[in-house]
Amino acid sequence: MGRWDKYICTTLQKRHLLPGPTPEQRDRLAAQGRRVSMEHIHWIDQEVIPGAYYGETTWIWPPDYPGQVTWEELAAVGYATPDMFPHVHDFPELLSWWGTDPDDFSDIDPMAIQMDDETIPLASSWVAYIPAGMPHMPVLPAGVRGHVYTRPTLHWVTGPGGVYTREKDEKTKEAEARKQPLPAAQVVELGRAKYGRYLVFGTREDVRRPDYMCPLDPTFCRPMAYIDQSVIPDAEFGCDTRWYLPDDASQTDQLIMEPHSVPHGTSIACVALNYDDITDLCAEVELWIGGERHLITRGFWAYIPPHVSQGPMVIRKVRKQLFFMMSWPLGEGVLKYPGGGPQ
Repeated sequence: MGRWDKYICTTLQKRHLLPGPTPEQRDRLAAQGRRVSMEHIHWIDQEVIPGAYYGETTWIWPPDYPGQVTWEELAAVGYATPDMFPHVHDFPELLSWWGTDPDDFSDIDPMAIQMDDETIPLASSWVAYIPAGMPHMPVLPAGVRGHVYTRPTLHWVTGPGGVYTREKDEKTKEAEARKQPLPAAQVVELGRAKYGRYLVFGTREDVRRPDYMCPLDPTFCRPMAYIDQSVIPDAEFGCDTRWYLPDDASQTDQLIMEPHSVPHGTSIACVALNYDDITDLCAEVELWIGGERHLITRGFWAYIPPHVSQGPMVIRKVRKQLFFMMSWPLGEGVLKYPGGGPQ
């Protein structure tokens, strides 16, 4: 067993923190061949990977997919269902709902996001940068139980917190204490929203990726969203997200990242759009950490501590569409959230 094996996670941890049915209820459903529409692939924090940042990857499925059970059916038999409320984290967060059509990034079911006192309608795939301490929550048109997804959708979250925190904001706490309805945020269209600048809908053509990231091959790769301080000037955490596609080129070695080290932690996630087995990467990823080679064939999150060499990274033998994400602190975030060191 290598020194850096523990910095790669290929299994779903901390199932007790997942929204919706409890782990025991999920196990009963699985034994019956039933599946919930929101299926987590990973839950990552510093207790799962030493020193790591927080992160989640989740698939959301349409109700006509085999074995699907609706939230209404679960609620009718007393199973737990997801509960949304305005909440805050003590670290900045990147939160995304993203469509799975690699040639049309706008292809997603409409929803909205509440940020502080604004609810902003969203009609295309999006990533929200949530500053530390800002109340927020995703808003579904008909509520969690009533909303129906018409296509598979990717939900992912990442942020530089060592352990997940999800505290109800003060207005929510006050309303609950008085047994009053939760305070409603004002609906504000994107163009007039003061927090609209924190929403990103794709990758600008003029972004400059770090020199250690290799040029994108358009036959094999579709950029999703890219965030750095040229995109959001006060961002303290950024990301590079992409789809990698099955193609003749994808069967051979595709160099994604050159060897390098940086003075802060880095998160890397890869998962396949594969309903039959959401844990199967349907590809090979060769990732070097600390001079140690890892060949990964399951969906994974990896965390590379500060000053530890990372790369090269190679993707090959892609059989199903593949989600790739890197995230890291920016600007003042490098000092605030450097990440845990080697253990």
